[in-house]
Amino acid sequence: MSFLNYKNLVFTLLLASPAVLFADYVTINSTSGDYDMYAGNTWGILNNPNHQFALSDQEILAAILNNDGIETVGKLSFMLTTTDAGLSLIGLFDGIPITDPSDSLADQFLGISATTSTGTDWFATGDTGSATDWYDMGNGTQLVNAMLGWDHGQTSAGFAWGDLGTSPTGTVNLYDISLTEFASDSIQFLTYQNDHWSVAGTADFSVLGQYAFSYQMIPAPGAIALLTLAGLSGRRRRV
Repeated sequence: MSFLNYKNLVFTLLLASPAVLFADYVTINSTSGDYDMYAGNTWGILNNPNHQFALSDQEILAAILNNDGIETVGKLSFMLTTTDAGLSLIGLFDGIPITDPSDSLADQFLGISATTSTGTDWFATGDTGSATDWYDMGNGTQLVNAMLGWDHGQTSAGFAWGDLGTSPTGTVNLYDISLTEFASDSIQFLTYQNDHWSVAGTADFSVLGQYAFSYQMIPAPGAIALLTLAGLSGRRRRV
């Protein structure tokens, strides 16, 4: 087979399966197991320049997930999706599609400690009483510590890292401060494949009320293949 025909064959294969070949995903590593989370698209959220993960954004995410049959009430849901902040790792906590923040009183509290490199931005929110602190740890590493509070069944909370392409690895530590409404399998990792969201894996807090995981973003294999092909083509022309 000539190089030209080989190149055409590769391009044909790439274009034949875009849903598989052109999907970024994140590998989650934790004591409860390893999970692959493929990215979806939720444009129009995480567009606040002041690190605010708006309650309206949380409503949109809850409605999308509920529409695909995923329960979000009483769950800590993690997902990978493209937003206005780029490819984002999102935590949606106790998500409900229609919130009512008037006269709400926080009765659920979650502690978060998350690290990644300094190439990305963070987003967090919660009811009155929530607090988030950012630290430059040096060596190109940043740390966010947060305590998020919300009213179970009335409001929700969220945390996200944006633009994972510039900061593809990180860690997340969760601390169950007062999640009395949550049962088993309260932590869920979601993936987007075959045009819908599904649960890739579940986990629980330890007896000490802690749960930790690390993540690594894997670029779309199709993009890697195209880059490789471009390199082969460049070398071929120089021969």
